[in-house]
Amino acid sequence: MLLALNSSSPPLVNAIKSGLFWEIGPYLKDYKNLSNLSKVQFESTKIQGKTYSLYRARPLARFGVTFRKDWLDNLNLKEPKTPEEMYEVMKAFTRNDPDKNGKDDTYGVLAFKDGQGYLIPHIASWFGAPNDWKEENGQFTPSFMTNEYFEALKYIKRLYDEKLMNQDFVVTEEQQMNSLYNQGKAGINLGLFDDVGKSQLELRKINPQAKVGILDTITGPKGQRIWSQPGYTGVFLFPKSSVKTEAELKQILAFFDRLQEPDAVNLLTWGIEGKQYKLTNGQAEKIVSDDAFNNDTLGLGELRIDDGSKELILTGEDPLTTKGKQLIKDNVKIVVTNPALSLYFESPTWSQKSNELKKIVSDGAVKFIMGKIDEDGWKKVQEDWKKAGGDKVLTEFADIFAKSKNK
Repeated sequence: MLLALNSSSPPLVNAIKSGLFWEIGPYLKDYKNLSNLSKVQFESTKIQGKTYSLYRARPLARFGVTFRKDWLDNLNLKEPKTPEEMYEVMKAFTRNDPDKNGKDDTYGVLAFKDGQGYLIPHIASWFGAPNDWKEENGQFTPSFMTNEYFEALKYIKRLYDEKLMNQDFVVTEEQQMNSLYNQGKAGINLGLFDDVGKSQLELRKINPQAKVGILDTITGPKGQRIWSQPGYTGVFLFPKSSVKTEAELKQILAFFDRLQEPDAVNLLTWGIEGKQYKLTNGQAEKIVSDDAFNNDTLGLGELRIDDGSKELILTGEDPLTTKGKQLIKDNVKIVVTNPALSLYFESPTWSQKSNELKKIVSDGAVKFIMGKIDEDGWKKVQEDWKKAGGDKVLTEFADIFAKSKNK
């Protein structure tokens, strides 16, 4: 059974706690591939410290910096390695006519209204802020209450004050932001490394000479750090109503274990060799349209829980996209995980009030960046968050965490 497991699914969590689903954790050691799945991603899906589900893997370390390599070359600048060097590049991209069109029409970086885009997560990670939450001796502190996070906000405020970022970010949609970047209106894109090659193709529709470069991250006071993503989308759970015996459960787990082998991974990714794809120099070359592929495979790719590391490379893949995929793999070693991710499922206050609490922080961050509140105003945002239910969330998190460790 494929289901979404998140902070808005308390009925499902209650059903798991009630014993309606198999606990699969004790069985995983008996399967070669399942036992080697990421412990980090399993940790994010646990309920009361126990594993009930197989997660559908998605990359952990997707954050990255995409930049205009041709602009950097035009201005004789080096790739930035630190937050201050990045600031200098953003300033030059804004003020020094990096596209050589004789107009003052570029920004260093863009942001959009929902959480300021990826701007805060990127920059907060550079300054060493924890990923949403810090856990210390079983007690939790939200990231926005840390000094590192506040340093990141001050950095972003400097970008805003000096007009190195779009001044209308509070009304800019994500799609608009991406469109502006692809039109050559900004030199830095703080986003995800999902398909950076496509970004270069879009830019070259307007400027055939455009060149894109990518950086894994920036080295801040605590070294290189990247906030991790949850690392999964949906999970497979095994209800006792349909999986009635231990023998049946083991058969199903064996099936998922088999799906981790390279031949099965490539079957679900590319189809049948000679029918949906052919091998060309050890790479997969599609021989049917995407629509025909989807019709032939009937969505069987939804069964995939592998991380994609065993799949064949697509023939003709843009080298930039290939490099981005490699950086996503390499950057796993520097990800900073969210220690409260699995606690979201079990905290009733977080389930009820997470949107309200997030909005208090997001609105406060916008006001600080735009100069509508000062440091005292930011401290009031923190107090407002606590009074709106944040204090109760912290108590529940600590209690749930303690109980999970005693299992």
